[in-house]
Amino acid sequence: MTILYAYLPGSARTRTRMLLAFLLLFLSSLAFANEGSQLVPLSLDERAQQSDIIVEGEVVSRQSFWDAGQKNIYTSNVINIYKVFKGKVQARQLEIITQGGAIGLKVHVASSALKLSKGEQGIFFLKKEQALRSTPAATLGLTAHTYGNQQGFVKYNVAQNTAADVFSAYPSVQALYKAITTRTGTAYRTITENEQLRKTQQSNAQQGQNGQLAPQAPVISDFSPTVATAGTNTVLTIRGSGFGSSRGKGTVEFRNADDGGKTFVTPLAGDYISWTNTEIKLRIPSAGADGGTAGSGEIRVTTAGDVTTSSGSVKLTLDFAYSNINVNGRAFKPALADKDGEGGYTIRFAPSMQNSNAAQEGFRRAMNTWVCTSKINWKIGAPTSVEKTDEDDMSIIRFVSNDVVGEGVLASTLSRYEGCLVGNDTIWWVAEFDMEINNSISWQYGPGGPENGQFDFQTVMLHELGHAHQLGHVILPRAVMHWAIAETAQVRDLSAADIAGANLVMSKTLAANPCGMQPMVPSSGAECNIAPEIYTFDVFFQEGEVTADWATRNEKSVTSFILQRSGDGSTWEDVSGQIAAKGPSAGDLNYTATDAEPLPRISYYRIRVIYSDGSESFSERFRIINPADIRQLSVYPNPVGPESNEVMLEYIVQSSTKVSIQLYTSSGKVVRDFDVRFTDINLPVKLDLKNLAAGLYIIKWKDAGGRTGERKLIKL
Repeated sequence: MTILYAYLPGSARTRTRMLLAFLLLFLSSLAFANEGSQLVPLSLDERAQQSDIIVEGEVVSRQSFWDAGQKNIYTSNVINIYKVFKGKVQARQLEIITQGGAIGLKVHVASSALKLSKGEQGIFFLKKEQALRSTPAATLGLTAHTYGNQQGFVKYNVAQNTAADVFSAYPSVQALYKAITTRTGTAYRTITENEQLRKTQQSNAQQGQNGQLAPQAPVISDFSPTVATAGTNTVLTIRGSGFGSSRGKGTVEFRNADDGGKTFVTPLAGDYISWTNTEIKLRIPSAGADGGTAGSGEIRVTTAGDVTTSSGSVKLTLDFAYSNINVNGRAFKPALADKDGEGGYTIRFAPSMQNSNAAQEGFRRAMNTWVCTSKINWKIGAPTSVEKTDEDDMSIIRFVSNDVVGEGVLASTLSRYEGCLVGNDTIWWVAEFDMEINNSISWQYGPGGPENGQFDFQTVMLHELGHAHQLGHVILPRAVMHWAIAETAQVRDLSAADIAGANLVMSKTLAANPCGMQPMVPSSGAECNIAPEIYTFDVFFQEGEVTADWATRNEKSVTSFILQRSGDGSTWEDVSGQIAAKGPSAGDLNYTATDAEPLPRISYYRIRVIYSDGSESFSERFRIINPADIRQLSVYPNPVGPESNEVMLEYIVQSSTKVSIQLYTSSGKVVRDFDVRFTDINLPVKLDLKNLAAGLYIIKWKDAGGRTGERKLIKL
């Protein structure tokens, strides 16, 4: 790539070139890096300190592989090492493992994963790989993964001798070298000469010394459309001059939505339709050749002669991106399917999510926002005891530690795809998706808003569920799929662009699948009729009764309210008479209702809102536990019939609690002794009675708080 400069005398020209390059990169950094992201920024100091190894290298080969259990796909990236900044590295190559990949008709894609491409160069901040023992390039003797996932790679633009990561831009590779060695306190060691980078630096220096004029630059006069979408087969037409009679090695580049436009992405070769000296036509990609997603901003054209021009201040706006998958250099649009036999996908909370009712309700609110807008068929099913994210035909949501999801990553969605061959084509669909949430983040679960130092859980879940909906990142601050989210930011509604993208995915998903996979059935939206007037809603026990307080805002045509109750969250009954509305009013109005005979154990409440035209809507539901049943062991069935060999134990708690349980015979002999953890999902656990004779038994228990008790059990 040739950088164009005005002709100036040697030394002045060199100083001016360096100043212009620095200013351009500095302004680019201001424009594209100061918004935060789906990542918590990791400073260069932290990356340098926490990494085991820091190297400069180039990706020379890539190979996807299954883990030992054939449950997850990873990619082995072999790196040629040029320089070592930290660590005892003597070899010329090492192996870096990244999450996701493609094997046959299976593809795994993680929303937060670092995506590397053959030929990419840069600085890698690495931790030695401990979890995966058998990898394709293990014989190299050194296998690692990046520290901080995407933040563990600072990518070079070799042609311009610059570097950038998700949050920072460097005016030269040499400036990056200095920044790293300042923090490590040692000089780097050269393992192999980086010939490509050396030639670029030498060429730039010669141009400055010899006063060489750059080749004639191409010119972009205009392009259309100026507002479009990515990954939808939308054709962009670029008009101008000097593009060259054929593409050759020429490229069109888009700002990379995955890092807020800090770097550029190029389309796959198959996305180019035509290329002449005055006009280029191509499809706007969501799966770039280097793994990125096309985003809003200027576009660049590089000719076969390696001369680049930009559209400058004329920007392309991309409203949404349909997530395509790149398989063998070809982009495919995956469909959603009926995977659970009930029209779509059933989502299950892992034990780590079961420990937080607030997190579950925040997730449910985010999920319902998508369900109620696009009719995507998602539902929350029974919790699972599985605390893993594997290819197992289950869509699991779980909390994980910082080092599992990636240092500084808020959350990550792993979409798993399956395909089948139809003639010369391949049909792909979402087989399942899993989500991992960083448990080290200070979350605000809602419904209140985040405070200083907190991230809004519902906002992040809404974004990650957008990835499960098959939407990619955009550079549009008003959109949920915007690449950036900062502390205290709260975006709990979908923008017009988000809705348009979701509706397009759904329209492509409802057609019959020639592979026999049943298409998704749109959701009936059972929890979508939410009353906009209900501003706050709180339910609590008081002197043996349940009191419900709520406030409305901007009441217009409401005539009355009724408090409703449910024992299972699905079947509802009225527990109050009609309470007359106090409106109309644009301000806040307060109401109270009482349930004098609350249900035992767990129950749900909501407000039924009745309007003057006879229509109805409802508040969000509120889950509450009867305090009389908290930390009381229930045993059923009791007595246990001779045909049964198990009994259920239930211990209702408001937060995760470990309970020690012993089963004694009537003579005092211990026949069962175990610990169990009860969570606020309050699912019962089974007690195995196999090989126990009929008779009277005593169950004794003690929880972590010191509360004790016993129950008699009769086995017939």
